[in-house]
Amino acid sequence: MKKLGVLSFALFIMLASTVGLSAQADTIADIEELFDRYARDIIELNPEIASELCVTEEMGFEVKKDALTDVSEQAIIREYGLMRTYNSWLASYDREKLTPSQQLAADILSWYLNNRLQGEKFMHHPYIINHMLGMHNALTTLMTEYHTIKTLKDAKDYITRLSKFSDKFDQLMEGLKIREEEGIIPPIFIIDKLDEVMSDFISVDVKENLLYASFKDRVEKLQNIDDKMKERLYQDVEDNIKNYVYPSYRDFIAHLKKLQEKATYDAGVWKLPDGDEYYKYCLRYHTTTTLSPEEIHQIGLKEVERIQNEMRELFALLGFIEGRTFGEIETQYWQALKNERDNRFRYPVTEEGREQALGDYQAIIDDVEKKIPQLFSLIPKAPVIVKRVPKFKETTMGTYYEPPALDGSREGIFYANLSHLPFKPGMKTLTYHEAIPGHHFQFAIERESQDHRMFRNLFFFTAYAEGWALYAEKLAKEQDWYGDVYAKLGYLNSELFRAVRLVVDTGIHYKQWSRDRAYNYMLDNLGWGSYGQIDRYIVWPGQACAYKIGELKILELRERAKMELGEEFDIKEFHRVVLQHGSVPLEILERIVDEWIAGL
Repeated sequence: MKKLGVLSFALFIMLASTVGLSAQADTIADIEELFDRYARDIIELNPEIASELCVTEEMGFEVKKDALTDVSEQAIIREYGLMRTYNSWLASYDREKLTPSQQLAADILSWYLNNRLQGEKFMHHPYIINHMLGMHNALTTLMTEYHTIKTLKDAKDYITRLSKFSDKFDQLMEGLKIREEEGIIPPIFIIDKLDEVMSDFISVDVKENLLYASFKDRVEKLQNIDDKMKERLYQDVEDNIKNYVYPSYRDFIAHLKKLQEKATYDAGVWKLPDGDEYYKYCLRYHTTTTLSPEEIHQIGLKEVERIQNEMRELFALLGFIEGRTFGEIETQYWQALKNERDNRFRYPVTEEGREQALGDYQAIIDDVEKKIPQLFSLIPKAPVIVKRVPKFKETTMGTYYEPPALDGSREGIFYANLSHLPFKPGMKTLTYHEAIPGHHFQFAIERESQDHRMFRNLFFFTAYAEGWALYAEKLAKEQDWYGDVYAKLGYLNSELFRAVRLVVDTGIHYKQWSRDRAYNYMLDNLGWGSYGQIDRYIVWPGQACAYKIGELKILELRERAKMELGEEFDIKEFHRVVLQHGSVPLEILERIVDEWIAGL
């Protein structure tokens, strides 16, 4: 999963902007100035995004490291007004007078703005109460990962930000009450899960809390601050956590307990006002297609059957042929791997085992780097490394990728969740997806492009991003990078998982499946079920459908190019065409590829 999904989700729920100076003008003559001003408006008025992107004043942007993004109702309404203003400006340009690069950039921004504005009537539908990508995780990540501390001012800005937690939570509470009045309440089990996560976060002494420990760990390393000042800073952080953070959490948790009395066990967004239309919008937003819920459900069923048939052939080679369901056969296979006496497929459940797993992930990256020139002419300059998912996220986040920082201070990072150590046969698939040639190739190449504009960092398109990463897994299979049958089954299991998601996501939100029915479908068709995964689909409707839909579109375009170009088809050129413009809606990607084919 691409980590910027958190930013995308936050933007989708409550990206708060006030109309800046740009929006006071009647028009902007130069479209490049419009692109620049749009980015400046968003970055200036959304300081949390500035921190996530590592935007600095040296880059010419106003940076408010001591502020949090306004997520009040008024701010959300103003942000939609800002989008309408920019969308109107974009429509006023004479397309024939723009360069091809400007035309494409305008199309991407226009598509995004139009898509967001189509969802304005659903502005309250996304769940603020969200154990996975809600404000608790977002704020903790902001403070411990994105808020850099290199100077005394950075440290003081951190302390000021902590003092503003109470205002932030007041705004969230306001949003909750509005949603309650509209009948937009998440299922009770989602409320319970967030209650547990937030309660655990404040159950420890302040000095043991991650917000304090992370700050102290970073300040201790600074050479330009004396010990007396450091102690004063530590005291200020302790006081602010005690006076602003913990009370805000307690008030929010108390409200969650009241909300539990109004919640039901209904899982899908069909239960919300205009829920069916909202789900269609979610699918449009994430897949960037016009596919209906029924069409996506049927695609999922067909893909599940196709992949299972391919896996059955490999299972038969290993002697696994009997089972009431496909899931039972797969369960037997994975259980056999667990029970291998020599533990060749497992790591010891120790810190040494976790370090070994990280080292093996990096070794996979190092190995595939040698093979990349066979398939790619466009290769990112920035390296990618493997790190462990921070412990506070281990129960709510899986593996994910973090793009390189805009200021060059951070390389691409593949975060591996080691709370449950991986099976070795599945590690190559995960690495190809999250690192290379998956997410890292997409986002590092986009940010390194001379034609790249700042506004492109503010959003991305899930179907393109996750579709490419899933395509990278399949490309590895086509190139025989997996090697033995166990790694091949690891890949096919990953592909099957994404196909099952199409069925489960649409099952929950369109066909009104219960949480238990979704779990049983996973169990019967994957060999395992996960309420954690299902809860992800519940709070993030449509997102999980983007993976397979995006991959299938890229494969469709590749086959089209092969058919039309014949011997002139060059896989390196195809990959260059798909990657060079960065994240785009699938509709625009199809146009880009068709124009490339026509131009040869």
